[in-house]
Amino acid sequence: MPTVSLMELNDAGQITGKTEAEFEGKEHATLYDCADDAGQELPHGCLAGSCGSCRILVIEGEENLSSPSAIERDTISHISDPYIEKFGEEFFSDKSIRLSCRAKIKGEGDVKFANLK
Repeated sequence: MPTVSLMELNDAGQITGKTEAEFEGKEHATLYDCADDAGQELPHGCLAGSCGSCRILVIEGEENLSSPSAIERDTISHISDPYIEKFGEEFFSDKSIRLSCRAKIKGEGDVKFANLK
């Protein structure tokens, strides 16, 4: 089973290197559900991919997640601009914004992510 790590992100968008939590990921389960099963509370709203409240920054292991659905892509496109303005486009060159309620684990590879504020 893959390991999922919730990393700390400071207000400047920098990854502090601190791990807030580590838990087991289950194939075909969303990151939100895996965190919830491990007793970790992530921000959320609709849990359907429409509101963007569960937005996360995938730091490592994007290839170990399902591709974004049309709903997730649409929501991300609406919530990305403020983060690009705040951190700059180069900040996202090796990271991606996803929704924890829609991003499903595939395969055995590990995933590291942080909550976007």
